[in-house]
Amino acid sequence: MKKLNQPNMMHQSIATNYVYHYFFVLILIYSLAVIVGLSQIKISFIEDAMQKADWPAQVLLTETFGSENIVYNHAIKEQDRPKTVYHLLFEAMTELHFDDNRSLFGSELPGFTIYNTRIFVAGKGLNYTNLPKDNPPPPEINIKTPSSKESEPDNTNKSNEKLKKTVLIYHTHPWESYNPINNGQVTTTNPDKSVALDGNEIEKILNQNGIGSVHLIKQGWGYNVAYQSSRAMVQKALKKTPSLNYLIDIHRDSSGRNLTTMKIKDTSYARISIIIGEANPNYSANLYLAKKIKNELDKNYPDLVRGIVGKTKLTGNGVYNQDLSKNAILVEIGGVDNNLQEITRSSKAFGEALAQIIKKNQ
Repeated sequence: MKKLNQPNMMHQSIATNYVYHYFFVLILIYSLAVIVGLSQIKISFIEDAMQKADWPAQVLLTETFGSENIVYNHAIKEQDRPKTVYHLLFEAMTELHFDDNRSLFGSELPGFTIYNTRIFVAGKGLNYTNLPKDNPPPPEINIKTPSSKESEPDNTNKSNEKLKKTVLIYHTHPWESYNPINNGQVTTTNPDKSVALDGNEIEKILNQNGIGSVHLIKQGWGYNVAYQSSRAMVQKALKKTPSLNYLIDIHRDSSGRNLTTMKIKDTSYARISIIIGEANPNYSANLYLAKKIKNELDKNYPDLVRGIVGKTKLTGNGVYNQDLSKNAILVEIGGVDNNLQEITRSSKAFGEALAQIIKKNQ
């Protein structure tokens, strides 16, 4: 009986093995199909995190060269080791930074949200209690429906016609004005009394230095959609004139005269602030440009720059159209109480500094 049962048991064992192998192969095929399928799916939050991530050079060196030569990683002291890519990716996805307590408590403690703003370079007197401010216009001003005359830019600058256009000057908040030149009002739809005056002066200085520019003075959008609207305007300009490389968005600070005014050799100037959006992949390049401009201004106008400030989406727009170029900055010239002479001097000074930077890069 035992001999008769042995063939049956062998057949059953072989059949069982076939079944196991069949299921193994089936699972393997389905697993590969799932992996291939997932590799084709663009996971938005990971893409966003990778776009926002700014990988320092030492991290990239460790992750690339260090992965090929294991001795390299052992040679680095523990305290000198940079964050890993996984660490930085986690921070980009969660906006939690282990070396910065602001990321953990900033939204939880009353009054702590101001520390979500980063002071990259602090000029004289700048601290977290007197950062540049941006206030919406009062509801009584109709910023959405200017007259056609006021909404069109002045294209009569003949000296600019034959120059290669490399600088785009524009205004996301074209209604921003100054009390002394606008009958005590800080908003207007008249470009002859708004921050467009600053743009005109900057354009003039650039042209005198042989640098072509496009100055857009357009209106017709509200405060809450200002950056979306100006973005469309900038993208259209870039498509029309691909040589535009520098994007300069001119604003004014909402702070008072005591913070936005200084004297250089008994001459009064409107102080300048530069805002960098941290929520865009070009922010380190834009910050580099901002620092170069400040250093250039410091040569002839020491302390004219209040500071270079970084803002995330927790404290502002966070991008400010600066993802459209590696040479894009937001500049605030003076504050609500600065007069025409002060903002004109500072606009010229900024134009001179920008022109020098551009000529050095040509």
